[in-house]
Amino acid sequence: MLLYVKVKPNQRIDRVEWVSGEWVVRLAAPAIDGKANEQLVRYLAEVLKLSKSAILLKKGHTARIKCLEIPLEPEEVRRKLEAVAAGA
Repeated sequence: MLLYVKVKPNQRIDRVEWVSGEWVVRLAAPAIDGKANEQLVRYLAEVLKLSKSAILLKKGHTARIKCLEIPLEPEEVRRKLEAVAAGA
């Protein structure tokens, strides 16, 4: 599936939220030299219980809105992201 997220770098901690109808991922990593992109893939791999190599950043390498290819069903991704966003 393709997952679109809005990334906010330079935050205090890594976390995912559902805000105004879109997934927002706050990352502690800065948006310098691709560090935020690397942390995004690492964080989502942890949240979704996948390997980092299973997640592919398709679009948005230098933009705030990122498109990632995730090898899971949309319902499973939504369920896992909601669980993390709720603090479970």
